[in-house]
Amino acid sequence: MRILLVNTLYYPYKFGGAERSVQALAENLVLSGLKVAVITLGEETKYFELNGVCIWSMQIQNKYWPFSGKKKSKVDKFMWHLKDVKNKDYTKGIIKIIDSFKPNLIHTNNLSGFSINVWSIAKKLNIKVIHTLRDYYLQCPSVTKYKNNKVCVNRCADCYYLSIIKKKASRDIDCVVGVSDFILKDHMKEGYFLDSQKEVIYNGFQIEINEKPKEIVQEKDKIVFGFIGQISASKGIELLLESFNNLSQFDNWSLVIAGRINDDYKRQLFEICSSDKIEFLGFIDNDLFYENIDVLVVPSIWNEPFGRVILEGAIRGKTILGSETGGIPELLKNNQNFIFKPTSKELTTVLTSLLKNPKKLDTFKLDYSFLSQFDIQKTILSYKILYKNIMEK
Repeated sequence: MRILLVNTLYYPYKFGGAERSVQALAENLVLSGLKVAVITLGEETKYFELNGVCIWSMQIQNKYWPFSGKKKSKVDKFMWHLKDVKNKDYTKGIIKIIDSFKPNLIHTNNLSGFSINVWSIAKKLNIKVIHTLRDYYLQCPSVTKYKNNKVCVNRCADCYYLSIIKKKASRDIDCVVGVSDFILKDHMKEGYFLDSQKEVIYNGFQIEINEKPKEIVQEKDKIVFGFIGQISASKGIELLLESFNNLSQFDNWSLVIAGRINDDYKRQLFEICSSDKIEFLGFIDNDLFYENIDVLVVPSIWNEPFGRVILEGAIRGKTILGSETGGIPELLKNNQNFIFKPTSKELTTVLTSLLKNPKKLDTFKLDYSFLSQFDIQKTILSYKILYKNIMEK
């Protein structure tokens, strides 16, 4: 079986969980015996192989490379997104890759930068398509459904008009997969994928089920809280600091924040909370970060499609506090007391409770039968069965 994966970014670009998840999927599919290739975007066109995966990186065919961090005007952004509705500039290149690799099935993931024209190409070539929902690109050009520091309840005019063609095209997809029940139902509610088979397949992780992680001791002189990931308002970093700013009556805590951040934004965050108990670590190895914290805090305000960091913390045996947004509650459904509404008042209440009684940390349940459903081998098996079923239809 030959599977062609399409994703906006791939190695060496790793800006978020989607890139890590797609790379893990591709490489483990290869280990399971499949032939796998990836089409992705880059700043230049090139071909290379990595861990058995054939990778075609295509130079961005739009006004600018959107991952540079440079600010763009509203006009430039709109024109970029307008072209991205159905960008045909990749057509010849993608057809050439398909002719070379000869896939049995195309599996699309994040499509921002490529556009849904990938689906049109597959349809013309009579190749079946599975699409995995990892963001909100089909509903929102910025892929987040988050604007002006809040989750979008109603779509703005730009989102509405730029999504009409995408919604119509979704009806031609053979199967749609949600990385959480939340993101799948969110698209179904909006009228997407009306004629497609629907599945939920969680992202996969390397999980040592038989090796129990170390437990947090019952009494601690100080609780070390940690945040790791993209440092932005949508990820709840400002909410997090507002909450810790309300804990001046406690001395038994510290907070470490891992992730890249520019100096201007760091200064803004220090204006929210400048406690000497808070340390910005910058980019740091994941294992080193988790070794030095007791509690992982995931205060996302936007609706995380999955919440990969939740599983990364749980696998390492950490207590996790997660906001009640997107797919996060699905991952913490056995720990309802550790879920909070994304407000500083709610998070402050949870933090205060733990600082007053650290023994509550021990009530966090590390349910290994629950964690096993996120094992990468289960994810691979689920996709292989799905590939086979779709191809036989």
